[in-house]
Amino acid sequence: MHGFLPFHSQPNRKQPTNNSHSIQKLVHSGHSIKALQIYANLWNHHGFKPDNSTFPYILKAASQLNDPIIGLIIHNHAIKTGFDSNLYVTNSLMLFYGRLGLCESMHYLFDEMPHRNIVSWTAVVWVSTQYKQFDQAVRTFHDMRIMGIKPNSFTMATLLPSFSSSRGSIQIHSFLIKCGFESDIFVSTALIDTYAKCWFVNSARQVFDEMPSKNIVSWNSVISAYTQNGKAQEALKLFVEMQIAKDIRPDSFTIVTALCSCASLASLRQGKELHGYVYRACLEGIVIVGNGLIDMYGKCGDLELAELVFDKMQEKDVSSWTALINCYGLNGQGSKAISIFEKVKQTTSVAPNTVTWLAVLSACSHSHLIEDGFRYFKEMSTDFGVKPSMKHYVCMVDMLGRAGHFPEALKFINDMPFQTNAQVWQALLGAATVQGDTAVAELAAKCLIELEPENDDLQIQLANIYANAGRWGDVERIRGRLCSRRPQKNPGISFIQVVQ
Repeated sequence: MHGFLPFHSQPNRKQPTNNSHSIQKLVHSGHSIKALQIYANLWNHHGFKPDNSTFPYILKAASQLNDPIIGLIIHNHAIKTGFDSNLYVTNSLMLFYGRLGLCESMHYLFDEMPHRNIVSWTAVVWVSTQYKQFDQAVRTFHDMRIMGIKPNSFTMATLLPSFSSSRGSIQIHSFLIKCGFESDIFVSTALIDTYAKCWFVNSARQVFDEMPSKNIVSWNSVISAYTQNGKAQEALKLFVEMQIAKDIRPDSFTIVTALCSCASLASLRQGKELHGYVYRACLEGIVIVGNGLIDMYGKCGDLELAELVFDKMQEKDVSSWTALINCYGLNGQGSKAISIFEKVKQTTSVAPNTVTWLAVLSACSHSHLIEDGFRYFKEMSTDFGVKPSMKHYVCMVDMLGRAGHFPEALKFINDMPFQTNAQVWQALLGAATVQGDTAVAELAAKCLIELEPENDDLQIQLANIYANAGRWGDVERIRGRLCSRRPQKNPGISFIQVVQ
């Protein structure tokens, strides 16, 4: 708990005063600590009696500080003042516990409520989807319908992420149409995101086209849908349409998404055109836009422009440094990436995060800097207290594999504190295939097939390994198995920009 908030168990009743409005204004303006200090002082020394409009704001301030202890004290105050049974206050308490991930406490409050309204039900649905408890969210929605509570647009928008399967997304869309939500801009935008996550980008576009009115969030959602689903050129076309649309101007999120599309196409020309738009729209000073430009230029291979953007940025965050490290790492300049990383370590304004460490390990991998890679892998936990995740371990496997050190790679995999997943074996398989090590490639492919038995692409990869080794009997065996399953291999796609 914050030491500057000395709450006492009972309020002093000497000077009753009501400063609820001041507290609300402070929380609205983002001054959570100041609001809590005033509240604590009023409670302890002035006989302050908070009402049902005060508790929601002071709980919001506690959640912004991510402090469960302060929230528990405020909950205790609500009980002492008799507001714990107030519907408005109880809903706020549920949201507080939900925001901090204390889902059991939230459900306990919900279950004990004598009366519930749509806000109560929606709060449980929202928290469940935030923590990816999608089955719980759908069950809560079903129970709400049984109780005769009609959902509102916010309920439906918060529920939609629970329907990530193709069948589920179509069913919920039908329900939205029956209930008259298809014209709601908030719900339709959430539906675009849902279809995008189901790889139904055409359905997402149809929802967008049929919206009677659109806002910046709607445009950003459909552009992002194309980018996420590998349709970068369509995303950029839509970005052009957005610029000529009425009363809509691209914001920083739009720009970053469009830059991602340019990067995935490795289209330096379109990236430069977009940079020109950023300059004309005076968006260069926004940090995330600068980071997006660095990333785009790096993936298009223009390291000089990437570093120029970085140098001109007046404000830089850890993502700015990470983007520049990643640029040099991806382009095989591991030593340069390491020198930039060493500057990050000496900079007091930023500290390397898990993504930064991943970038420098990846740079070591692409440049075969094994000693540096292992040094940084050890340093991240011992010197910086950053616990390596599965992604960091996969990067190390990839590094050893690229260098052809397969015995060391297999030992590293066996010593991992995690259960191996498909990413680990895929990294080893890719390296072994390039290096022509049939035995290791076969082992990695078989381990992958055990994890994903229905993935026919893996069977095809194993057949190719056998073919390269001249083991035609094994090739025929796999082909026979595939024919009986009638696989459909997804076609490969490559992009190349032709300069005329």
